[in-house]
Amino acid sequence: MSERIISSKIDAPFQLGCKAPDSSQSRANAGFVVLARNSELNDVIKSIKSMERHFNQWYNYPWIFLNDEEFNDDFKTTVQQYTNAKVEFGKIPIEEWNFKSNVDKQEFNEYIHGQGDRGIMYGNLESYHKMCRFYSGFFYKHELVSKLDWYWRVEPDVEFYCDLTYDPFIEMEKRGKKYGFTVLIHELYYTIPGLFRETRSFINKHNIKVGSAWNLFIHDSKYTNGINQNDYDNINNKFEILKELEENINLEIFLKLKKKKEKHLKRFNPDLLKKLTRLSTKKPSLYEDRIDREEYNLCHFWSNFEIARTDLFTSPEYQNFFNHLEQSGGFYKERWGDAPIHSLAVGMMLDLKDIHYFRDIGYRHSTIKHCPNVGVGCRCRCPSNHRDIEDSSSTCMNKWKELTSDTFSPFEPIDLEYWEKEITKRVEIYLANGGDFGYSNIVETLYEQGKL
Repeated sequence: MSERIISSKIDAPFQLGCKAPDSSQSRANAGFVVLARNSELNDVIKSIKSMERHFNQWYNYPWIFLNDEEFNDDFKTTVQQYTNAKVEFGKIPIEEWNFKSNVDKQEFNEYIHGQGDRGIMYGNLESYHKMCRFYSGFFYKHELVSKLDWYWRVEPDVEFYCDLTYDPFIEMEKRGKKYGFTVLIHELYYTIPGLFRETRSFINKHNIKVGSAWNLFIHDSKYTNGINQNDYDNINNKFEILKELEENINLEIFLKLKKKKEKHLKRFNPDLLKKLTRLSTKKPSLYEDRIDREEYNLCHFWSNFEIARTDLFTSPEYQNFFNHLEQSGGFYKERWGDAPIHSLAVGMMLDLKDIHYFRDIGYRHSTIKHCPNVGVGCRCRCPSNHRDIEDSSSTCMNKWKELTSDTFSPFEPIDLEYWEKEITKRVEIYLANGGDFGYSNIVETLYEQGKL
């Protein structure tokens, strides 16, 4: 995937290669936001040095550091030595960092420890739950952040591999973009087993018309319409759906024969006979979290890197969504990360054209790396042992590429009732003329004639 050119009318790189940075142009009302502890000073310095070297030495956007405790003088003095930009330090209000006082402490601890017992990543760390909840619902409200139109989230201990010689905030403003990402991967299912259920509950409760970005995060099985639509679940190809329908019609006509004889079995396609046996013993499909034939596909923007409009998350729509999730208790009953929450919200609220993929920004946090290598990016220096996250099984970039392609056409659900009548009529004529069960090939003939 990392070697493919991902560009379309919906979303294309803001710039190919390098250009001379224009430090005279006006700046956006934007800044970098970092959540850090005093003990993370060395990791914070690493992030600042990388950002300043590759971008901010030319554009001088301010830095905002947030902590649930007061930053000490050593942290403040040291950080300011690594940037010429304005630096501000803020303390998170205790009521925004801690869970509400009405949460049963015993129940809270049982859920947290239970997640640890089940081996859920970070599930037994109370501080991690608090961080995810804060990033999900409060950091946009902090007085140092809420005054910004745009923020760029930066984590301690990140690296940037490419120079960014244009202003991403200004370019997003020009094009009407509202959210930008550089990594799109799968979430671990057992950290969020109830999140999609609560999200769909919120959507249904408020009659929300989701944006086209919603399709990026769901597995949609609504490929057919009609009384028997569930018989064709998860088949997303018109030819395959109608082939299955034709086989089922053959089986139905056969089963309705009142006086079945040996000659009927001899005229029966053996593959269809095997299918009849399988259907008679097939167990019903079970789903963990499926509503209206939709499931969460676990894709999410890795929010350790995100450039976004602040008012996207301070909006009443998003805050109502967060409050709904807060009331469910999922931030401690499960280990909900802010990344899937931001992503599902973006899916609800935005169209694909509102989102930008920063394919030209080389980025590393933890073990996850992205470094462009196909005609985008400026003076990129990818590490020698680099393996792009886009080439791993956990990536969701193929979904993004599909949905934003200029040739993408949404699947039109099949009208089963129409095709049941049409194919049944043709199969009955075929059988009446001496044809054998399972050999009618009606759908193949229609396909070859270009009638599908």
